[in-house]
Amino acid sequence: MTIKTNPEQLDLLKSQMDEANRTSHFVIFESIELASGDHLRLITDYESFREIRKTHYDEARMHILQDIVPITDNLAKWAIAESQATHESDNPEVLADLELYTNEVLKENFIEIN
Repeated sequence: MTIKTNPEQLDLLKSQMDEANRTSHFVIFESIELASGDHLRLITDYESFREIRKTHYDEARMHILQDIVPITDNLAKWAIAESQATHESDNPEVLADLELYTNEVLKENFIEIN
């Protein structure tokens, strides 16, 4: 686990996420690959979901499983992991954190984990 944070940092990040949530709220969506039938559940903001769905329409079908995801400690940690993964996509520890916190957010929203 590469994410190190304290309660004050989490509270600050959650406050920033709450502000961003007013522009484009977080959603949990499922992507089903057309070629393999594989299912993957992911988290993003609504506008990004629309872009991803449009861009990958020929490869996968996507639908929202939960509209408006509560901002929790796990969602804040997911955001940290997501940010780190964009810069260190070849780091196995960073990718493990992203998978861990994605699944934690899915669990707390009663959605099947990946």
